[in-house]
Amino acid sequence: MKIYKNHCINNVVIIDGIARSGKFFLGKLISGINNLEYFISNSELERILINYKFGLLTQHNTEALFVIAINELIYNRSIGRNVNMKCGDGSSVMNSFESDLYINRQNSADSGDHVIKQLNSKNRSSVFILHQSLGVIDVINESIPSVKMINIQRDPLDLAYSWMKRGWGFRCGADPLSFDQVCDYKGSPVPDFAINWADEYLESNEYDRVVKSIVNLTKEENNILNDESNDICSIYYDNLLHRPEDEMYKIYNFIDHTPSEKMNEIIKREVRNNSTVGQEEKIQYLNSGIEDRPYLEKLLELSNNYKHKLSN
Repeated sequence: MKIYKNHCINNVVIIDGIARSGKFFLGKLISGINNLEYFISNSELERILINYKFGLLTQHNTEALFVIAINELIYNRSIGRNVNMKCGDGSSVMNSFESDLYINRQNSADSGDHVIKQLNSKNRSSVFILHQSLGVIDVINESIPSVKMINIQRDPLDLAYSWMKRGWGFRCGADPLSFDQVCDYKGSPVPDFAINWADEYLESNEYDRVVKSIVNLTKEENNILNDESNDICSIYYDNLLHRPEDEMYKIYNFIDHTPSEKMNEIIKREVRNNSTVGQEEKIQYLNSGIEDRPYLEKLLELSNNYKHKLSN
């Protein structure tokens, strides 16, 4: 069966990156840009792309389903349906400087085509957060040719440390609150990004799983970002912390939108470097449990490469 492919109903910005790289942090900063909707994080979009990656969907049907899901999310947001207003939640619209707009949408009876026409007449763009989707960027570009892709990178050492603290070396398939679509490999759960080295993944302890995952994901990410045929805006987590105005300026130019008058206030609210754990302490922590030492060396090499990018 071939699913009918429609067009995206407005302009779309996608924030992507490896898990724990700071996408919600960046999303909250981007909310301070004029005419951008507050970001939407929806795992169903990622499941569509993952099913394509595993050959469960044709490319055409993937593109069609992806656009249908995007359009439904855009429409629901525009009429105030299924809006997250939970205080303290990063994806809550209450973090937006336009929070009153989303409250008013909930209290309005408006719906139908004229709501979308009004959205587009104001040149507003919708923002979505995805995880580790650069591997299928061709499908995303075919689905939404005008899409603006922004990728955020973080020090691989910091990523591995954060993954360990979050339990991502053992939670896959064991924790019903992870919500990740995992593969059934020989009767055991394996994350989609590790399916090409599934046997090694299952034989590894949690430290090795995390370090190997970050090494492989970072290499894949770097290969795609280094391909000049891909139009992607690269943002660095550490620069957002220490030079937020410069890093945000890159985004203003890339998406052709201007910062709101609340931008400086949002930067001051969101940019806080609360890390109290030093690099050596993180290395010692990972070193205490890893068995495949060469992979730790690969991780540290990628970490040094990241720092070199920052210095440039």
